[in-house]
Amino acid sequence: MFETNLNRIQWAFRIMLLGILGTLLLSSKVWMTERNFPIIPIFEGIPSMPPPLDYILYSVLIVLAIYQIIYLENRNTKIALVALFAFLMAGDQMRWQPYNMHYLLMLIGLLFYPLQSDKLLQVFRLMIVTLFLWSGIQELNSVFFESIFPWMAGPLAEKFPAAFEEYVLGAGYIFPWLNLATGIGLLFSVTRNYAVYLGIAIQLFLFYALSPLGNDWNAAILPYNAALAAFTFVLFYDAQLNVKSIFWDKFPYHVGVLVIYAIVPVLSFFGLYDRMQSFNTYSGKAYYAKIYVTEQLAERLPDGIKRYVFRPPVSKPFIETTYWSMDALKVSPYSEKRIYKSLHNYICRFAEGDCPAELEIYTYEDVAR
Repeated sequence: MFETNLNRIQWAFRIMLLGILGTLLLSSKVWMTERNFPIIPIFEGIPSMPPPLDYILYSVLIVLAIYQIIYLENRNTKIALVALFAFLMAGDQMRWQPYNMHYLLMLIGLLFYPLQSDKLLQVFRLMIVTLFLWSGIQELNSVFFESIFPWMAGPLAEKFPAAFEEYVLGAGYIFPWLNLATGIGLLFSVTRNYAVYLGIAIQLFLFYALSPLGNDWNAAILPYNAALAAFTFVLFYDAQLNVKSIFWDKFPYHVGVLVIYAIVPVLSFFGLYDRMQSFNTYSGKAYYAKIYVTEQLAERLPDGIKRYVFRPPVSKPFIETTYWSMDALKVSPYSEKRIYKSLHNYICRFAEGDCPAELEIYTYEDVAR
């Protein structure tokens, strides 16, 4: 099906660029600066692009991606595309979604195409194997088994006879092992094609679970799920490969990806690396936050933010940050403690005198206790 490695890498790059386009179109608000959610740059002092410059840069990014799909080897546009994407990512940490980081790493690889095509193919295989392995490892926890997976599988379970529904919802106990089996199976010729089918099935399940046919949640990630299914097929189906060269090569880009994608996530277990970059998007380990406010502070908030204030009868008014982000930006929050502290500080700007807002950061595990 794929005559040469060059053919595979060309398909991989075009799938990546299509994934970027889909994500950009489904999450346009996060790339804008005029919105009902604060900008949180990677470093203080990075300028925020005022309208209409933000829209112009967003549009240029889309045009560059489309052009690159057609003219894959054009070096000038490759450099411009990578530079602009990286610049916009640095401008707001809410854009640091795991799929955007994966795209960014692949875009950097585009700079080495076509001269290093064979080596790039191995790097991209490393990314996919690592993604399945780490996803399986992170999902091995009670919150995923008992809360996250049943929520994801709920719409699918409803389509089964009542007698089978509990078995579908209980499949969370084996789902992490399916990810692990895929990651390991892709490495060996005797199991490779079966692992490809399994990996595609996993991504199609996630696509269905998050799509309007399922839970209708976080649509911006759907192009990524589709791209991962396609990557798995293009990079591994009927492939003859050297497993050692997937995990090690002196090619600097390979070493960088190995460290970032395969090794550094270990640090997340010790609180030394972002959970969001450690394959925890739907593992049940993500942080969540509420910002409790007084009625006086709520009234001083901009109109575009006031509508995110919940007023339950038994507690203080609060802003649920996940709902705020999903509604205002169409992406889930970059769920790290520093982000929630920045959101709390932003709300405090509207207070008179001492800020009465209180920040509560929690996990699903905390709620279950």
